[in-house]
Amino acid sequence: MTFNFENLTTPESIDQHVASFCRTLSSEPPVYIDVEPELWCKQSNCEMNVDKYIEQNSGEKVIGYKIWYIKRKYIEAERHVVYRKDGVYKDLTFNTDGETIILFVPDSKKITYDEKPLKTRMGLTQKTRHLAKEYDLLETGIRQMSQEDSWNIMPSYEDWLKGTRMANLIPVPAKPDNR
Repeated sequence: MTFNFENLTTPESIDQHVASFCRTLSSEPPVYIDVEPELWCKQSNCEMNVDKYIEQNSGEKVIGYKIWYIKRKYIEAERHVVYRKDGVYKDLTFNTDGETIILFVPDSKKITYDEKPLKTRMGLTQKTRHLAKEYDLLETGIRQMSQEDSWNIMPSYEDWLKGTRMANLIPVPAKPDNR
């Protein structure tokens, strides 16, 4: 099998690689969570989706990591926020690949969403360790869009169901250097 980042998926099970990786992120155990977006929820806006949902339904936001995996080859954690009420988790942010369940690791360090790295990667083979380092270097220059801009640009779940597609990362031109 050729390595392809498009093959990243939610781990089918918590094998030794997944369990070990999750322990490097948090002392909290990973949990499978159903993806249940509201029609108004916006792509790539997990924190704002959860904040808005809490305004309407109470509950709490849980900051942590969504786990993506290519079995025995590569694993990554993506910064993510989910909703919790009465001990029950719910992921309000739809996945652009249509996956309906995620593996989530709540962060045991109580820091804000923006204080976490966007992604944490680990290659499990020599080739994927090298690729993980390359992708880390490539992403050092990526600027994140403001929450307001992202909310205004990204499609809602309703739009996505109707066929609207947009990349999760949109290149933002660098600001001119005014020396």
